[in-house]
Amino acid sequence: MTLLKILTAMLALISNLAVAEGGAYQGGYAYQIELIAFSQAMPTTEVFEQTASQISWPSDLTEPTAYNQPDNLALADSYAALSQDSTYRPLLHVAWIQPLGGDGLSAPVRIQSADGKLTGYVRLQQGQGLLLLVDVELAADSVDGAGVVYRLNEKRSVKLGDIYYLDHPKFGLVVKVVQG
Repeated sequence: MTLLKILTAMLALISNLAVAEGGAYQGGYAYQIELIAFSQAMPTTEVFEQTASQISWPSDLTEPTAYNQPDNLALADSYAALSQDSTYRPLLHVAWIQPLGGDGLSAPVRIQSADGKLTGYVRLQQGQGLLLLVDVELAADSVDGAGVVYRLNEKRSVKLGDIYYLDHPKFGLVVKVVQG
């Protein structure tokens, strides 16, 4: 076998391995993002004074349905466990497979609960590592006409396959990112 044929076979093998691992996607990498959002009835002494949205909405916002949907949800058991505990109220369970752009940044994906009280966006950024960028707000039920808005705005370094809990006294997110 000539050197050229050996190199061609090796390149084909490497290329096939990348696709088999789910990494290759139109010249870049695709990631499966799975997210559970929930409210929590935990006592807190913190004072929350935000009464209007403070999210700076990106112009290139997309919906999770614009992307391929995964066949399996890895966090289904976590969602079921949250549903069984009266301290928590699941608001949303969503997953999608999304590529990163050429600049190493994914399009921001809007997440919103069915009742519209939880809203925000999630995106990934590839640099020296993989970052999860989250800006999500939960509007509280108004008792006296002056509703409070709780905000979770975080940038978190993530490792593929690990499960992350993003914490706020009034609500939280459970997120898992894997190569799609």
